[in-house]
Amino acid sequence: MMIASLPVDDWQFWVATALMLAAIYAVAKPFIPKRGKKSASCPGCPSGEAANKPPRPKHVDLTIGGKRVKP
Repeated sequence: MMIASLPVDDWQFWVATALMLAAIYAVAKPFIPKRGKKSASCPGCPSGEAANKPPRPKHVDLTIGGKRVKP
């Protein structure tokens, strides 16, 4: 049996195990849903700050050779 051969009395085993668990948590943390109330207008923002900002313009003017060109 493989479990009987684990070196549970070795400090290096516990350090490596703790590092492995911390790495798994760091990788999985973005995928774990957060508890708490989120704003419906800004689901990705924890405080809903982006909901109060003015919207970005939908188009920009191009400049070619110093002259404005409408697309």
